[in-house]
Amino acid sequence: MPEEKKLPQPRHVKTIIVGDENLPTHYVNSVNIRAGLEEFFFTFGTAIPLEIADIKDIENIDSINAHAVFRCAMSRSMMKQVIDLMTNLYENQPVQREQLLTSVRKDEEHGDSDNRYS
Repeated sequence: MPEEKKLPQPRHVKTIIVGDENLPTHYVNSVNIRAGLEEFFFTFGTAIPLEIADIKDIENIDSINAHAVFRCAMSRSMMKQVIDLMTNLYENQPVQREQLLTSVRKDEEHGDSDNRYS
């Protein structure tokens, strides 16, 4: 009788990002996301506020230019992972912020603070 071949089981291998020490950090306040057939395309940019001399000038502004600083594409499965991760981070951020502020307040009460988070 022929021996059954076992297929390898799917296995998750953790990815660790290395070499990002010199990677610049850009403040982004504009994003454009486009969907392809199997992927999503992101373009991140920075829009610099316009100088408005008269409040009436706002009526004449239809758009503001954002300078693109980074573009990437990601697969549908990676997009799902990003959405799940960002949802978790977004929902937990207020709790983490409050814990940090509580810790800083306790340090201040005991004279251990250097006012880094004030």
